Amino acid sequence: MRLLVTRAEQDAAPFAGELRELGHEPVLQPLIELRALDFDAAELENTDALIVTSGNTLRALEQAGAIGGLARFPIYCVGDATARRARHCGLQKPLAVADTGEQLAAAIVAQAAPGTRFVHVAGEHLSFDIVGELTSHGMPSRSLAVYVMQAAEAFKPDIADMIERGTLDGVTLLSPRTAEIYVSLCHRHRLAECAKKLSYFCISETVAQQLRTLEPRGVYISERPNRKALLDLVR
Repeated sequence: MRLLVTRAEQDAAPFAGELRELGHEPVLQPLIELRALDFDAAELENTDALIVTSGNTLRALEQAGAIGGLARFPIYCVGDATARRARHCGLQKPLAVADTGEQLAAAIVAQAAPGTRFVHVAGEHLSFDIVGELTSHGMPSRSLAVYVMQAAEAFKPDIADMIERGTLDGVTLLSPRTAEIYVSLCHRHRLAECAKKLSYFCISETVAQQLRTLEPRGVYISERPNRKALLDLVR
């Protein structure tokens, strides 16, 4: 299949390589781009543990030169890839790793002592309020935004042409925000009718829900909300 890869540029190439190994033809159209934000590194001091739910957090901390001082903190992660990157950056082995923010929050509540203070180091756009969930369980938590994912303003001309002509078979979507941006661009380019004919391979039900206004004919959801399960879906 000719599949559209919508991930940010730094993640798109490795994912495209995995699709090629499965015999597919990936076409890259990053719909979001990482931009590191200015932040006060002192905000990372008054805490007992860190929560990292995206590898982009670690990229932003590296860009800011702020990651070296965090090795003393216990860390909790969403995603095996994020956990591996954390270790590569010199951080502690995560105390818990889960597929979703909801699952990680449940693991933290089960493991951590009441009163434990957490900082969720993250982007500006959050798909789950893990801070609110932990705070409700007596764990004072706060969020620190260290990056923002900027949305693409348009499809590349060749991508729009593929959608219009029906020479694209499907679209891979790995985050609710990317799916939301994709749908918005389809409407902006007046491609909604063409786009609904494609197959959509989504990493979770939450991602798939962002496609509802497009009313696509084929939506497929991976068994687990991770990259490996999504690759299994498109085999």
